[in-house]
Amino acid sequence: MIHFEQLDLPTFLKDYWQKKPILLRNALPDFETPISAEELAGLSLEEEIESRIVVQHGTEDYELKRGPFTEEDYAALPEENWTLLVQGCDRLLPEVADILNDFDFLPRWRIDDIMISYATEGGNVGPHFDHYDVFLLQAAGQRHWHLTTQECTEDNYIQGVDLRLMKTFEIEQDFILNPGDILYLPPKVGHHGVALDDQCMTFSVGYRSYRGQELWDSLGDHLSEMALFKELYFDPEMPANLNPGEVTKDAALQAKKLLAEKLQDEKLLHTWFARFATQLDQSAAQQLPEPLSAEETPTQQEFIEALYSEHGLIKDAVCRFAYTQIENETQLYINGAIWNGFGANAEFISLLANNNFLTQEMLAPHLQKDEVQALLFDLWKLQYLVFIE
Repeated sequence: MIHFEQLDLPTFLKDYWQKKPILLRNALPDFETPISAEELAGLSLEEEIESRIVVQHGTEDYELKRGPFTEEDYAALPEENWTLLVQGCDRLLPEVADILNDFDFLPRWRIDDIMISYATEGGNVGPHFDHYDVFLLQAAGQRHWHLTTQECTEDNYIQGVDLRLMKTFEIEQDFILNPGDILYLPPKVGHHGVALDDQCMTFSVGYRSYRGQELWDSLGDHLSEMALFKELYFDPEMPANLNPGEVTKDAALQAKKLLAEKLQDEKLLHTWFARFATQLDQSAAQQLPEPLSAEETPTQQEFIEALYSEHGLIKDAVCRFAYTQIENETQLYINGAIWNGFGANAEFISLLANNNFLTQEMLAPHLQKDEVQALLFDLWKLQYLVFIE
């Protein structure tokens, strides 16, 4: 887990999480980046990987380029004042995904991804604010950050620029980050980070943001898919002298009552939100592994025998696992679906959801159970779990 040094974890969660920024010095002592700038640039050449380059030409003159890039694109860049950003690096490199283990003091299902940026001296993406929480880990080199909580509004932006940059940016705090330092930012805190050298790499551990409209639409989809809202609307008591063209307040309140009754169903809401929280975005869904073909799939018994001789199993980095405990029942969720647990007990389902890998030692107390074997075989056939190399 990351080091908090000047404060403890309960204080961070109570006073800072989603409330105010904080600099965590030496949060990951002796941190060394698992990927070089050259390797990051190599990823940006790939068609299926989301990448961007931001070049600053003047004070308010920024150019946004979208990948995939070519070696010729890099050769044409200036010597300084540009930044490369590559999205979803935790899904691409196990060494980057391992960094997420240091953030397990927060729910894993809240994490969006790890974006990695490399910048030459002076490189930056302009002053801006986000609608999500982010931990900015300095991985190499130095970056000078400026922060503000003022004018973080949708109408405060520079017009005519591809990026949504803040026009008014009154600096309230500034920090220089070294490797291993982490700057935490809650939503709607303006920030502007400028690279101080040509080694500057920053890992952005971003968390999902949920807009109310997203929640509402998702709940409607869940109700429709599961056919869970078949109750009928009944009119309020009708007056004898009504106006036939009027939708009355009482009629609207009657509809509200029907909706409110459904929203009081805590089991339904718990189940829906677990599906919502584990749902993959479109980009991640396209990165799911190919399931094994019938020809590649051995019998369940052969799989279990092989498992006994392996180090264990590790999750595919794209997949999102979670579980709920509702009315003494433990339910598994994967990638937005209520998953068939094959009757595996609560202890094993929580073990599966809570850990990125399952070693032989972790699996040993459970592997004799038919239900656990069936669940592991099911996930291995889909390649949601693979053998640890």
